[in-house]
Amino acid sequence: MFDAKEYDEWYEKHRDLYNAELNALRDVVKKYPSPKLEIGVGTGRFAAPLRIEYGIDIDESMLKFAEQRGVKVTKAPAEKLPFPDRYFYMVLVCTTLPFLQDARKAMAEAHRVLRDDGGIVIAFIPADSYFGRKYRKYADDGDIRFRDAHFYTMDDVEQLLEDMFYIVWVRSTLIGTPPSLNTEEGYVPEASFVVVEGRKI
Repeated sequence: MFDAKEYDEWYEKHRDLYNAELNALRDVVKKYPSPKLEIGVGTGRFAAPLRIEYGIDIDESMLKFAEQRGVKVTKAPAEKLPFPDRYFYMVLVCTTLPFLQDARKAMAEAHRVLRDDGGIVIAFIPADSYFGRKYRKYADDGDIRFRDAHFYTMDDVEQLLEDMFYIVWVRSTLIGTPPSLNTEEGYVPEASFVVVEGRKI
């Protein structure tokens, strides 16, 4: 479990990386009308600047930060969203995949709460990237924050979305070792932050 204050302060200490991630997301998120939801909203570091109104998380201390940033928060797991069918135009899952209990079920729930013309946006740290390797080493060294984390490859994400969403757009940033702030359209294998947009099937 992450300490909410320590987690939130990471973004201040690494503002260049944070801004690169935000910029990679901004175009795709803003094209969807409201309402929007972030699954695993954390402290609201993405939902608030991207104007995503709703956020769920299982960590109450994180949710307090997000609420202070103006996000309408609910304590709930990704696998059981407390919202009606076809309610949102967009669902964001940002760096949350490794910590989901059942990622496939979470994708099914996102599919359920999305309108027929809605989209899912997944931003993830690939398992074979600079940061993916770094965080997996933390787990191997006994860091309890990453002990149960499962990092995904691009192929894994495609399989997660299979039969529910088709991928329409991909963007990569934080490319290389150490990561640069460059952003490229499409999937770049050396990228530590990849954004995938999917539409409902």
